[in-house]
Amino acid sequence: MSREERSSKFKDFDERMRRLRDEVDPPGSGSERRQRAMFGGTGLQVGIELVAGVIGGALIGYGLDRWLETWPFLFVLFFFLGAAAGTLNAYRHIRRAGLDAERDARSR
Repeated sequence: MSREERSSKFKDFDERMRRLRDEVDPPGSGSERRQRAMFGGTGLQVGIELVAGVIGGALIGYGLDRWLETWPFLFVLFFFLGAAAGTLNAYRHIRRAGLDAERDARSR
């Protein structure tokens, strides 16, 4: 099978899938956007927020401890501050996604 034949088959398949999606869920209905907002990245974003806060806080605390020679006081302090900041950012992201979903549901 040549490359052109495969390419045309993929394009045909994509077009058929697009038509089927439009029949089931017409464009502009908002459910695709709602699904993407709730499932397409929200969990990943929350995890990144949590991990980044903890790692960022720990690195800042470690650097300050090495610089000021106060090991481990600032490391522990900034570790917990980073964890709190990550948790707060994750909460804000979840809340914003929930409010967006409610607004989309009301606008239907």
